[in-house]
Amino acid sequence: MRKIINIIFACILLVSLNSCLFQEENIFSESAAKRMNDALDNDFKLLTSAPNGWVLDYFPTVEQEGYTFLMYFDESGYARIAAKNRWFNNRYTQDTCLFRIIADNGPVLTFDTYNKVLHFFSNPEDLPQTDASNDPANDEGGRGLEGDYEFIIMEPETDNILLKGKKRGVFMPMRRLAENQDWTDYFKLLDEMNVALFVNGPQLQLTCNDSLFTLTGGASHIFKLVPNDGDPIADGVDVPFIVTDYGIRFVKPFEINDLSVQTFKLSDDKNSLICTNSNVDAKILGPNSADFFFHVLNSNKNMAIMEGDENMSPSVSTLYNTIKTSVESGGRTLNMISFSYHKTWKHSLLIRTSRGMSNADGFISFTIEKESANEISLSFNGFTGTFDPNGKRYYDNYNGISDLIDLLNGKFTTTIAENQLNPKNLKFTNVSNPNIWFNLLVK
Repeated sequence: MRKIINIIFACILLVSLNSCLFQEENIFSESAAKRMNDALDNDFKLLTSAPNGWVLDYFPTVEQEGYTFLMYFDESGYARIAAKNRWFNNRYTQDTCLFRIIADNGPVLTFDTYNKVLHFFSNPEDLPQTDASNDPANDEGGRGLEGDYEFIIMEPETDNILLKGKKRGVFMPMRRLAENQDWTDYFKLLDEMNVALFVNGPQLQLTCNDSLFTLTGGASHIFKLVPNDGDPIADGVDVPFIVTDYGIRFVKPFEINDLSVQTFKLSDDKNSLICTNSNVDAKILGPNSADFFFHVLNSNKNMAIMEGDENMSPSVSTLYNTIKTSVESGGRTLNMISFSYHKTWKHSLLIRTSRGMSNADGFISFTIEKESANEISLSFNGFTGTFDPNGKRYYDNYNGISDLIDLLNGKFTTTIAENQLNPKNLKFTNVSNPNIWFNLLVK
């Protein structure tokens, strides 16, 4: 009998232990459905709490440049979205639609009615702007830009919300727009930033600790990033970015020796873009002066000698004015003396004169070589062999040109006078005689 009682007691004890073993503490005080509803409600209130709306850094995919959307959400469920970019002929464009916050493995921002700004980027239709008749690589095959129109709300905060495209998975930050900021004026700020950074399209440099990269193609908003001394084809990486009111932001973090760089703010002196990612010492700097000079010439632009005593030494000024007077005595006007590039005569000194509305360019061939990062040598080729007829005529008939050519022969130190990040002018100083100098302006 006692044996039976012991067995019964053991069974009761075992059952008691098992019930304790599988009992879990209730982590959440509310049900999952209640928590989701609260999240949807809080996100809706957050979106509609911005009296002047939000700025969204929108990327259709990780391979494309970014576009700025301004978005305002009304408590009645209407959204107003505006943009200004090449797809809308660079005109301010806005439209309204309905929006909701729905549950789908987390809160999702969705737009229930068509919006010509937002849905343009997700419509699977052929784009006239991507005509492949001239460049087959430009054809998107009728798929459109393949962007998102639904966004998972990842990190909702008072002034910043991180969204994630539901289909493409691109992370897109959204920040609260200042209450007194006019929407059309905001896009003007972006245009000004774009001009300040990329109007001349120079080759830039990314430095991160001891690593150095070159950045080209900034005007397209897709950098070709190449390690220093690397091969652009074998080692180059495409890095799409967006121009913001504070600088630029890469579509995703770029990894450099276990460090991530993504967001860059324009410095107070506007001479560099400084990485704002924590614990990273990285900057985007402008080109060296010699490379910038050749970039301008090879882009079919001119580097013109700037007029005025403040822009040239007395010796250069004397010859410049002599040429100007001589041209005017012949019934013409001196428009420009500049360094240029001609498809036949290559690097040249260009002299442009005019009579009425008619211009006449004369090219005088020079050999122009890069000696170092900031030194360039100039050498007059003479008028042997092939030469430009107008250039030869100017050389023979206008006083001061031959003397100016003699003065330009030699090695010059080049310095960027202002705006190191996106320069537009250079100072040339003769290495042998620093009293010979002049400033050049991109024309």
